[in-house]
Amino acid sequence: MQPATIITPRTARFFSLGEPGPAIQHIWICLHDHDQPVAELAAQLVNLDTPERLLILPEALSRYTLPDGSDQPASDRAMWFAPNSIADDLADSATYLQALAAQTLAACPAGTPVTVLAYGHGAVVACHWLAESTMAYQRLVLYAAVFPPLPDRRTLLAALPLRPVQVVATTADVFTPEADGPALLQDLRAAGHTARLSYTEPGPLTLAALGAGREEGGLLTSATA
Repeated sequence: MQPATIITPRTARFFSLGEPGPAIQHIWICLHDHDQPVAELAAQLVNLDTPERLLILPEALSRYTLPDGSDQPASDRAMWFAPNSIADDLADSATYLQALAAQTLAACPAGTPVTVLAYGHGAVVACHWLAESTMAYQRLVLYAAVFPPLPDRRTLLAALPLRPVQVVATTADVFTPEADGPALLQDLRAAGHTARLSYTEPGPLTLAALGAGREEGGLLTSATA
């Protein structure tokens, strides 16, 4: 018995901080980590929730709910990909994110600058999407990025458009490669990208925590080399 595949429409869920409209000056598309409730990422981004900024938080297509437990309430979680179907799952996610981005941009002023922020395993999803996308985004922020063995990270980074990339590493997690921001920075620069590295403590993020002092015309300016 051999598996076969068929492409079928999916109903995806996303969340937003802010409302699209004429007052929006910056759009952020923010991808959560593997098995992470979107609400957890939203809590980290609460400081970026300002009237002129629209934050879009897509939820991965494979959603499930953990039952009530003694240490935590029931919560929705979602996975971007399964280990045995990474290529197909990344392709489906790219189609989904492209449609969501187009819908979002159409509801905001023309030319509104876009920043893509990807947390944890969301980094490989964002990179795969942006490598194939025609969306004119201004900047990519890879926060505590985790890449699976496949697709090859260097090949994927080389396929990205040449846009500024901010690598944000954590100072607390010692069990995963998330703290190895310099290795990711090196791969990005080897691929020709203008990339910078900053470190942050756990908790709500600010523009400064993302290695940025302010947004200028959609670009984050950073003093961290």
